Amino acid sequence: MAGKDKSLSIIDKDCFVEGTLNVKGKLIIAGSLKGALIGNTVVTVEGSCVDAPAKVREMTIGGDFQGDVTVYETLRILSTGVFSGKVSCKNITLETGGKLNGRVKPLDSAGGLTFPAETALAAAKINPASAQVGGDAQGAVLSKPD
Repeated sequence: MAGKDKSLSIIDKDCFVEGTLNVKGKLIIAGSLKGALIGNTVVTVEGSCVDAPAKVREMTIGGDFQGDVTVYETLRILSTGVFSGKVSCKNITLETGGKLNGRVKPLDSAGGLTFPAETALAAAKINPASAQVGGDAQGAVLSKPD
């Protein structure tokens, strides 16, 4: 993609950051973050700990993440990932072993619910009124049809 920011920022495993981060490009978190996060692509690795609300284009969670997030494209929770909070996203993938504790609200291109998203919630056996998922929802995939 032309004009895509290819910069890379890393919070290393022995690093603790507190405050608001506004990151262009890709951010890899191996350490700890407490505050708020705004960015393009965020990846947390196994052993990382994040306590922050976030607004990002795409996110992959491999560590512990707590906070309310808006992911405008795809949220991936890896087998080592644990997410607690509210999430609004266009697509979500939960690997076997990954944990999602909270509420899920699908986004359409305008940022709201659509009928196909509600159908996907029903297919995933998630209550569309509260869109709550708890525990270990193994291998679940929720995405908005294109």
